[in-house]
Amino acid sequence: MRPEAQRHLNRIGQADLVVGIPTYGNAPTVGMVVQTVLDGVGTDLKDLRVVLINADAAISYGTRRAVADAAADAPIQVVIGGYTGTLGRGSAVRAILQAALDLDAHAVAIIDAHTTSITSDWIAALTLPILDGQIDLIMPRYHWSLPTGGLGDLFFYPLTRALWGRSLRQPGAGDCALSPGLAEVVAGHDVWETEVAGAGFEVWLSSVALTDDLNPQTRNRWRVGQVDLGEKSYQPRMIPSHFRKLFRQAVGTLLRQVDLRRAVWQSMPSIQPIPTFPGPPTTSPAEPIPIPDVTHLVDALMVGWAEHRALWKQILTPTNLAKIESLAVQPAEHFTFPPDLWARVVYDFAVVYNKGEWDPDRMVDSLLPLYQGRLASLWHDVAGLTSVGREGTVAAQAVEFETARDYLLGRWETYLPEPL
Repeated sequence: MRPEAQRHLNRIGQADLVVGIPTYGNAPTVGMVVQTVLDGVGTDLKDLRVVLINADAAISYGTRRAVADAAADAPIQVVIGGYTGTLGRGSAVRAILQAALDLDAHAVAIIDAHTTSITSDWIAALTLPILDGQIDLIMPRYHWSLPTGGLGDLFFYPLTRALWGRSLRQPGAGDCALSPGLAEVVAGHDVWETEVAGAGFEVWLSSVALTDDLNPQTRNRWRVGQVDLGEKSYQPRMIPSHFRKLFRQAVGTLLRQVDLRRAVWQSMPSIQPIPTFPGPPTTSPAEPIPIPDVTHLVDALMVGWAEHRALWKQILTPTNLAKIESLAVQPAEHFTFPPDLWARVVYDFAVVYNKGEWDPDRMVDSLLPLYQGRLASLWHDVAGLTSVGREGTVAAQAVEFETARDYLLGRWETYLPEPL
């Protein structure tokens, strides 16, 4: 944290629990999030010494004012300030983790400032398993509507499950809680000049926690769990360039882990469930998923074909490239992008991203239209189903990634980069 906030932390001295809210232009939603956190602390954690920390990117002072207004009568200490380092969500979380360590806190929770569905009982649900010493990292398990939940359904969840052998449903979730031991290791990693400092933080954090005990180069064994929190909704940034940046950073981070932690997936770990803690009473949405108009997603794939075909030719096998080309003749209303093809496409990108000579950002940018095409197909598949039916479809996609691990291994061992 910057000096003024650091001085405030020094005056506080110690805390049992730190609740951190990283912000980046979140004035419309952060006041409600802060008030909900305060309500949860006052109801369920009132016997603890809790400190609320807002680490803000300070692109405008509207967000800080919203936090200050919501916390004006807070019964707990509230620290509001900027942070040092690369501008990004990961850097903000790192500042919060370091502050929690400075306060000798027994647990630290990170709460997404975009969330509009947060309820006061989320705070205890996320933090009590950490405070009780049962777990080192707890991630939420959401009902996250499409299209915003699609990146977890189609990329983060199936790839994390197949690579690391752990069925963590939301490895890229913006809400989580950590033990001080894990927080210290995470804050001390030398990754803060990479995409991890931005939108890549959560998938990197999940990868660290899930693989340190499986990685021959480390000896840490972190206990990872998840908790049911019900519906996840949030106010997304509507600027397309923001999503492209998020996609590039988060997807690029996870693709990078394929090489850095290859000893884990090359052992073909068996798929293990993650302990799930009961959260607040929730009900799965009973209404069928609406039938969407996915024309814009299919169009994005077609535009991508024209823009990125030369690069795709260098990344995809001829068979996979031919199958992608065949998708172009499908009408939007009957568009189908097979899940087994998607798994192989992602693995093609994982291999060339790490072993090829191409610009990694350009590669991930070229994956985006392929993801949009697969998202269109997923949405068709789950339209008319309930959330339970969608979960079955997502699980089937994850199985395709698991089944294709031999394909990944074969490509990894035989790939030779072509000259640029």
